[in-house]
Amino acid sequence: MKHRYYLVLGSSIQTLACLGATATLSILNSLQAQSIPADTLRSRALEETIVTATRSETRRDRVPQQIDIITRRDIEQTPATDVTDLVKKLAAVNVIQYPNLSSGVGIRGFRPQFSGLNQRTLLLIDGRPAGATNLSTIGLNNVERVEVLKGPASALYGSQAMGGVINVITRRSTGPLRGNAFAEYGSFQTYQAGGNVGGSLTNRLDFDASVNYLRRAQDYRIGKGNLFRNWLKGDQAVKYYSNKPAETIDDRKDDGQIRPNTKLTYYSGSLRLGYQISTNWRVDVRGEKFIADDVESPGDITYGTTQASLKDVNRQAGEVALRGQLAAHKPTLRVFASGENNFNQTTNVSGKPVTPFLSSNTANRWQGVQLQDNWQLGGHQLTVGYDYLNSSTSSRSWSDGVTEKAPTQPNYSIRSSAFYAQGQLAFGGDRFLLQPGLRVDDITFSVKETPLLTTFKPGKTTNPFVSPNLGASLRLAPSWQLKGTVGRAFVTPDAFNVAGYSETRTSTGRITITTGNPNLTNENSISYDLGLTFSRHKAGFRAGVTYFNTDVRDRIARIVTQVNEKQANGDVIVARATYVNAADSDLRGIESEISYDFGALTAYRYSLRLFGNATTMLRYSETLVSTDGSATQRDIANVAKMNLNAGLEYDSFRGLQLRLLSRYIGHRKDTDFTDAANPEIQYPEYLVLDLSASYTLAKHHTLGLQIANLTDENYYEKRGYNLPGRSLSVRYRFSF
Repeated sequence: MKHRYYLVLGSSIQTLACLGATATLSILNSLQAQSIPADTLRSRALEETIVTATRSETRRDRVPQQIDIITRRDIEQTPATDVTDLVKKLAAVNVIQYPNLSSGVGIRGFRPQFSGLNQRTLLLIDGRPAGATNLSTIGLNNVERVEVLKGPASALYGSQAMGGVINVITRRSTGPLRGNAFAEYGSFQTYQAGGNVGGSLTNRLDFDASVNYLRRAQDYRIGKGNLFRNWLKGDQAVKYYSNKPAETIDDRKDDGQIRPNTKLTYYSGSLRLGYQISTNWRVDVRGEKFIADDVESPGDITYGTTQASLKDVNRQAGEVALRGQLAAHKPTLRVFASGENNFNQTTNVSGKPVTPFLSSNTANRWQGVQLQDNWQLGGHQLTVGYDYLNSSTSSRSWSDGVTEKAPTQPNYSIRSSAFYAQGQLAFGGDRFLLQPGLRVDDITFSVKETPLLTTFKPGKTTNPFVSPNLGASLRLAPSWQLKGTVGRAFVTPDAFNVAGYSETRTSTGRITITTGNPNLTNENSISYDLGLTFSRHKAGFRAGVTYFNTDVRDRIARIVTQVNEKQANGDVIVARATYVNAADSDLRGIESEISYDFGALTAYRYSLRLFGNATTMLRYSETLVSTDGSATQRDIANVAKMNLNAGLEYDSFRGLQLRLLSRYIGHRKDTDFTDAANPEIQYPEYLVLDLSASYTLAKHHTLGLQIANLTDENYYEKRGYNLPGRSLSVRYRFSF
């Protein structure tokens, strides 16, 4: 199937190249009578980017890890409303995404997660825990760039950083006041408006402020054009049963449908105040807020509107950071806290609409302290620090909005205390770089007594975990660099894995029961990668390939046993599920990237850049050992055989910008929870294109057009939760 994708991509690129050439000629012709400033014709060599995902500012070519950098320019030219939209379109990662502000990301073969304190991709904001289990609550208005570090990072960050780290870097403005305000209108009666401003108020005091509002007032329509789906023959999903033949499911039946209960409204804002105490010391105070009320959740499309619901989501976070310099030392002290609340309302009971009532509430809390010192030792650097984090979650449930019942999982907390150290050692004038690191975590996992939930025994366990890491890079020639890392990482089980209990029942009385496993142990991994990059910034060319291999021990996975247990009332238990430590998981793959700017041929009088990156999984399997000792091997759920992002962008440097962006996702496996037997299901592959264009006049006024899902594909990241078809939006931005 992949060869068809490359043919499609080539055709699309040829189309945009013609469009870019035509637009360039028209702009040049229109400006012949105008005076063109000399600086617009100067050479525009690409500069190396500074990254901070290693907990210290480091040039990208000094980092042995694989890091994708999403710039502010990328953010502005990509049809995206949150971090999930952004990274899935630009970083070749796997995602689970629902249409109701729920999403998560997985890196290097780890399954994406969108809830729970224990995830395998660590989410940071400015280097500290983001205080969010759901990436959809992190907007983009105040984001300067996003760094996606691929590979284990537990030696610096502890638990959760098994697959990688997503570090969201916010604006930090000084100098003259700068900012912008925008208004946007698009398909499905979608309104968006916002703005940001930042700079120095006095010689010592600076700030950044941002606000954003989005409302989708109309239910969206599922795609029906399906140019690429038809070519890829991606119109069928396949169910695999353990006790009967496979079953093919037709995905065409939902083409073009209006998806009820997909309206939403949310607000977000942030404020930062910075004060320069002295030449070497400054303090920053930052807060942020996200509010979404009455967000409509459509439920799985299999059930029509009978599983529709409402939810309120809010998240708030704050931090105080003190930074300074003492001779060769750069100490930092940061104190932070955050909270995330979800209030779910039931709107249907037994398939019939009812007056909405509160059915469940989940509250997540984080409090922590970070103490760090970056010590410059000649050409070397040593980073040492201490992290403390106390995270907790509590939940309540109601059967009718008044009568409380047992929640599906107990209240629990995870408290970690850790010391870490990492060196940045340079030899031979930076030709050979060595990055050894070590972190020692002491983690206490507490399952707490929970009202009305009696299916478990409260308790706590404390255990240390040591995470070493070693990275190295060797500059073989001025443009060639060989780099690699090896490291250990881990994640603790969550409360539902250990002590949860839930029943799902169909209208025909078929029941699936899921119970926790109190004997679970920490999931841990050993990972290594080896990569080769070639880069000539002035020539506009960069390419790289990285091989990675991760061996996961004691992987926590859900296993389903299909049974036939008839109950006295006529119901039938058709499946029992629990969580086990998989005997082994093997993740191997290749990451590749390439970009070339044809503008380098003209000393950057314009930019015409072709770019792409991909993750190809060579193996992504787990071996499960059931409670009866039998072993089963399967592919890891929600992980694609291939993830590929590619695009072509044009910048006239006179105000016109164009970008065509594509995303191809190969086959993925999942569990079909709409079938009481919980069979494995294989998703079809898909390809989606986005197009954006903008023109800036007199440096202050920008008019932009964005078309998401250009060919109107019917596709999904999670089956049953089809995403919008083609949508168009127009934006006006005023910059000052």
